[in-house]
Amino acid sequence: MPLHELHPFNSDTEMAKVPAERGVYVLYQIQIPLHAGGAENLREALIQVHSDFPGASHFAIELHATTAEVEARVDELRQQFRRVRSSAFAG
Repeated sequence: MPLHELHPFNSDTEMAKVPAERGVYVLYQIQIPLHAGGAENLREALIQVHSDFPGASHFAIELHATTAEVEARVDELRQQFRRVRSSAFAG
């Protein structure tokens, strides 16, 4: 499940497909990124974070082998989100 594939967040079927493995997740409202995070268990993390972001309609995930890779990728994604938001407000 690469990050460019969006999956419905309120679908038990889609949530069941999420592996209980280490990786990165991104929450979206329609196609607008809301939040990026990392977890040792993606399925559990998505279930828990759902209440923090009730407006999230979709999610995407990406698996990583190490915690360091997860942290680096989350940092990269959050920086990209800041640039997107800055461009949207400036333009």
